[in-house]
Amino acid sequence: MGAVMAGTEVARQAASASRRQLAVLLTAKTISDVGYALDFICLSVFVWERGRSALDTGLVSVALYAGAIAGGRLGHRYGDRWDRRRMMIGADLVRAVVLALLALLPTGVQNWWLYPAVMVVGTGRSVFEATLSAATPVLAGPLTPSVNSALAGLKGVAFMVGMGLATVLVPLAGYRWVFGLDAASYALSATVLLALRLRMRMREPDDRAAEARDRSGAWPLLVAAGLAGLVVLRGLDAFGSSSQHVGLPLLGTELRPTEPAVVSGAVWGSWAAGLLLASFVLRPLAKRIVERAPAPVYCVATMVMSLGFIGVFWLDGWWPRLLAAAGAGLGDALSEITYKQSLQQLPDARRGKAFGLSQIAVNAGFMSGLLVTSLVLQPAWVAQWVLLLHGVPLLVAGWMAVDAARTARAVEPAS
Repeated sequence: MGAVMAGTEVARQAASASRRQLAVLLTAKTISDVGYALDFICLSVFVWERGRSALDTGLVSVALYAGAIAGGRLGHRYGDRWDRRRMMIGADLVRAVVLALLALLPTGVQNWWLYPAVMVVGTGRSVFEATLSAATPVLAGPLTPSVNSALAGLKGVAFMVGMGLATVLVPLAGYRWVFGLDAASYALSATVLLALRLRMRMREPDDRAAEARDRSGAWPLLVAAGLAGLVVLRGLDAFGSSSQHVGLPLLGTELRPTEPAVVSGAVWGSWAAGLLLASFVLRPLAKRIVERAPAPVYCVATMVMSLGFIGVFWLDGWWPRLLAAAGAGLGDALSEITYKQSLQQLPDARRGKAFGLSQIAVNAGFMSGLLVTSLVLQPAWVAQWVLLLHGVPLLVAGWMAVDAARTARAVEPAS
């Protein structure tokens, strides 16, 4: 518990970045997220149009999340020792290079280069996200909760913009230009990090102490701090979230056979609206309770998200479905914000390893969920499958929230 208090104390210290520098960093991060959203849509469609192979198209997602797991393993192994700023710049530059090559290589070479490129993009994103999450309390100081909210909200904006641009840019400019724009977005992010020269670590860790931490891993620290259950729940939540990603196109075909994409677009648009509402309105209103007890709020937010996605598939009528999707987005944003905030209470010298392990859990959960869902799911029982996969994290989160409430009541008289 002392480790958590030490980490919380960091957030109260002065930030290493000014408000202007934070604004520039967040803007560059949002632009690179737009590039990632373009990747997310265009890479799969590119493979499908080239070969019309469902297997090859599915392998794009497998490569992306396998790369993300590899990035998490790097963070878990070295995240407490590496220079955070250099690693984030490196993650941006490597992604820029592999996508620039994808844009420039001849067609025959492009086809086989795509899968290594996708894997590198996944690795780079995992390293960048985990490192930024670990560095945020040092960068933002007392503004850490606000920066967490801004990151969640701006990611929703970036995904809406990127997915919308994908439908416009590909017909106008072609895939090579889109891959070039993706590469440019990462190059811009790297340039901003080079120019700002921000301090992202409280102090350089002692080499011998770092080697001891490397042997022990992050799990004992998370258990001692009472955060291990949150990481497990995050992995279960990612596993459950795979169900709607596969199920929404099937639901769209059922509701609007001639225009199934309209259903997916409306649902994800409503989800993004909930994401923005939670990030920029609800989280500031609930600032005190989120800062005082982020872990219980995370459990409740996870329940709201799961119930929202279940409602999308079980409710009748457009408006109930869209309201459920907005509720899912609201829970998704709050769960991401409070989950980060819980792990950011760890000491600065130990956060990198913890966020690396978190990336492994989340991406392994999502990839395994995608594989199982793709193999098992049938159109006749999409709603039941979504209920099953989201029901597990829903029940686990409910149990953890009740247990946290009981613990708080037991501790309150003593304090």
